[in-house]
Amino acid sequence: MIKRVSDSYKHNIAAYIFGPILKIIEAVFDLLIPLFMKAVIDLTKFGDVNLMPESNVISKNLGLFIRSFGCWITDNRMLSDALIAFSIILTMGIVGFLITMITQYIASITAMKVGTEIRESLINKILTLSKKETNKINKGKLQNIVNNDTYIVQQGTLLFIRLIVRMPTILIGSLIVSFLLDYRIGFIFVAIVPIVMFITLIIMRYSSFKYIGIQANLDDISEKTSDVIEGEKIIRGFNKQNYEENSFRKYNDKYKKSAIHVGNVNSLINPLTFAITSIAIIAICLFAGNSILSIGSNEGVAIATTVIAEISFLAQISFTLTQFASTFLVLVKSRVSEKRINDVLLLETSKDNNVLPKDYNVVLSFEDVSLRYVDGGNNVLKHMSFSLNKGESLGIIGATGSGKSSIVSLTERYVRPSEGKVSIFGVDVNDIDAKVLRSKISYVSQKASFLQGSIKDNILMSNQKLTDKEIIESLKISEAYEFVSKYKDGINHIIEENGLNFSGGQRQRLNIARALAKQCDLYIFDDCFSALDFITDKKIRQNITNIYPNASKIFISQRVGSILNCDKILVIDGGEIIAQGKHDDLLKNCQIYKDLYISQKRGSLK
Repeated sequence: MIKRVSDSYKHNIAAYIFGPILKIIEAVFDLLIPLFMKAVIDLTKFGDVNLMPESNVISKNLGLFIRSFGCWITDNRMLSDALIAFSIILTMGIVGFLITMITQYIASITAMKVGTEIRESLINKILTLSKKETNKINKGKLQNIVNNDTYIVQQGTLLFIRLIVRMPTILIGSLIVSFLLDYRIGFIFVAIVPIVMFITLIIMRYSSFKYIGIQANLDDISEKTSDVIEGEKIIRGFNKQNYEENSFRKYNDKYKKSAIHVGNVNSLINPLTFAITSIAIIAICLFAGNSILSIGSNEGVAIATTVIAEISFLAQISFTLTQFASTFLVLVKSRVSEKRINDVLLLETSKDNNVLPKDYNVVLSFEDVSLRYVDGGNNVLKHMSFSLNKGESLGIIGATGSGKSSIVSLTERYVRPSEGKVSIFGVDVNDIDAKVLRSKISYVSQKASFLQGSIKDNILMSNQKLTDKEIIESLKISEAYEFVSKYKDGINHIIEENGLNFSGGQRQRLNIARALAKQCDLYIFDDCFSALDFITDKKIRQNITNIYPNASKIFISQRVGSILNCDKILVIDGGEIIAQGKHDDLLKNCQIYKDLYISQKRGSLK
């Protein structure tokens, strides 16, 4: 795993070195091809290298190189020179093509490796973050970073290996050769390249700032999309489809407006580049025409072939500058995305302890604990103090929003206390490795969530070593085997996405079975009996008490009947413990608890 994006680049350093070296060779071949074409035309005109003008040094040397292969057609020297030059150019073209394919392969493989490593590191990092830490980055932004930003970095890696060295090699090489062919034309080249580069850099610098805002707009769209998908039932139930469509359209239009604006600015690069290079071509042709008309025919031919080569190099420069603009644009995006990825990877988390004591009496302890989810915000829990001993059961009851689930979040270290100390198994929860901590705890959430697969697959999530017999036993304890046994395929019966092919009560029983299949020291049942009838609720609680007598248990509920037999009960209101004790004591000393008990006494509590 990596700590920052640059670490992934270091892991693939060989590709970042070897790929560009191959592209330099390819670029050199591209620069040589126009020169060989000029040389063979000059050889055809002058017939002998020695008859070429003294200023035509490159053609002379390349002509000697062509003639070094001998005469392939004895009765036609010109055709022989052309055939040899064609063979040389064809060979360079084939080698250049092979180099392109090899470099493309290296770049593609490296880009995929970098993307894979970044995604895996991001997911691993996200799984270690507390709720308070993840609140710094909203869910939509996290999804966008994992998917979109990582893909942009992949594209940046791909283009970096393929083009980052080739482009300057073509530009610098073309400038040097243009001076060697004719220094006067070389000055035209020197004049246009800085102008185009300056325009490109100004536009790219402007775009880089705008892309930060565009990515933020994409984050908003991702967040909004996620909210619509999760809340689609509520939206339909209240006939708010039009409202949500309009709301989404605002986010989408904002992104579209920003993206089109930046796209329009970037679209200026190509026409400006072509306009400037066209002016340069006109200047070269005017210069060459005047020179050809004012000197002898032999010198004029040399100038004409020089102009042909120079225009070829100018075309390469024009294409390279355009390619540079597109590549630089991707690299700018990649740089913005890299920073966003690093912001997640570099989020600080506490250094944890992997070792827990084997012997302990107190399983859970809150010492004057307060919690606020946002720095400077209001406390959702206020100065809580209580303890849970080994083998005991703790009931927590309170109205919706009283802070019951926040106690669970602190226990499992999804959040850290703002004040006070939470200890589990005798160790400060902040000092325990999250994986070690959660391996000792089995949590049953109020909302039952499942992955698409069989009942067996979902229960095995808690313990991969379970046998079919043990799975069935956990289903019996949770009273789920009653309906699972009726399926022809039993525990291999498929659970559709989010368990939509089961009723609410069936989902809760399967959810409880999955948690009970995990052998651990502390079980937390977070209002997970709410969809069950009172009789099934009572049976499951009795099964848990009888079969797991040595395990500590926390029952969170709004039903007094689900917690009245607990060894200790906490009554929570407004984030505070207003009373704690056994059921009989609370009936005498806590009016809120007594009122709840009386209002719920009908039926199951008789």
